[in-house]
Amino acid sequence: MPSTIIHTSIDSDINTQANSVFSNCGLSANEAVALFFNYVAESKKMPFVIDKPNHETLRAIEDARNGNIQRYDSLEQMWADLDED
Repeated sequence: MPSTIIHTSIDSDINTQANSVFSNCGLSANEAVALFFNYVAESKKMPFVIDKPNHETLRAIEDARNGNIQRYDSLEQMWADLDED
């Protein structure tokens, strides 16, 4: 079967920590990545939960990106406005 080479940047500290875990399992980083890809390919899912924002959160994100945000002079003013809802 043909192979594909993947190049990626990983934070040095994360790389060190992850490689320690891989080593404790008797794996190299290449083997761990291959296991991850095999799992995803075979199961058709990620081996962990990826939370997706709900509709209200997506709408708030879009509003913020468009500059449609409410600004407050104080936390008290913000909390009072939120309490009215």
